[in-house]
Amino acid sequence: MANRPSAGIAATLILLLTACAIQTPPPPPLPNPSNTPSPQPAASPVLTTTASLVPSPSSTPAPSCLSEGGEVVQSEVVSPALPRSLPYRVYLPPCAAERHGSLPVVILLHGLARTDSQWDELEIDELAEEWITSGRAEPFLIVMPWERLGLDYEVAITEHLIPHLEQTYGASPDRSLRAIGGISRGGGWALRIGLKHPELFGAIGLHSPAVLVSDLFDIPTWIESIPPVELPAIWIDMGERDTLRFALMDLTDLLDELGVPYTRQSFPGEHTAAYWSAHLEDYLRWYLVNWEDTGQAP
Repeated sequence: MANRPSAGIAATLILLLTACAIQTPPPPPLPNPSNTPSPQPAASPVLTTTASLVPSPSSTPAPSCLSEGGEVVQSEVVSPALPRSLPYRVYLPPCAAERHGSLPVVILLHGLARTDSQWDELEIDELAEEWITSGRAEPFLIVMPWERLGLDYEVAITEHLIPHLEQTYGASPDRSLRAIGGISRGGGWALRIGLKHPELFGAIGLHSPAVLVSDLFDIPTWIESIPPVELPAIWIDMGERDTLRFALMDLTDLLDELGVPYTRQSFPGEHTAAYWSAHLEDYLRWYLVNWEDTGQAP
């Protein structure tokens, strides 16, 4: 009996404590520095320029037409205004039909005593095919005309070949998507044609160029007639043991004097097919870079 009052008091205390626990909300927890998030700077974009230029196969399926592959076609331009036809080879990329009217084009000229087969034998089309089918480049045309005896090469290219390419293969009429380049004497031709017709070409590639002395005298006149915004981009490369390397100094000195910007590259090698073959990627990459600003080629 002496223990009953104590039990009753204990029970009462338990009830009071329970009621207080129910009615009084617990105090907010003290901030824990290790759990309190701190402001973070904005994250840098994950996609880099390279990632944006080369679509991921998992997110952007490749067009089915890429699997069809491209081809090199031999043809010719025939016109009553030409004393003879202009033979040429053209690399038609996969998906050319889907890009009709907007295909970039590079016209590549051969060296002295060679034909339209020179660039084909160097396998420039195989490299282009690899880059296009792998997503490194959008489809583009490579045209290799033959400097046939009895033809005015400049007139045949500017007045007949270019319109023919637009009508027949859907080459873009945009000068920024058209380049001209050449090996040796073909480089000399590319310089003359490109500077005399800047409205037609956005880039000029000179690969071990052989420039006529008479053209060196005319270059200042050609340059002065070109509005600065229309001056084509110029690439010059030559082997370190090329027999023409000393003559090339006359050209580069002249361009420096005139304030004409250009890209100059020198690689080990001579005036040979082995040299040009070893640098096809350098050439093709440069032509593609000059199309990037238009959004047409990655």
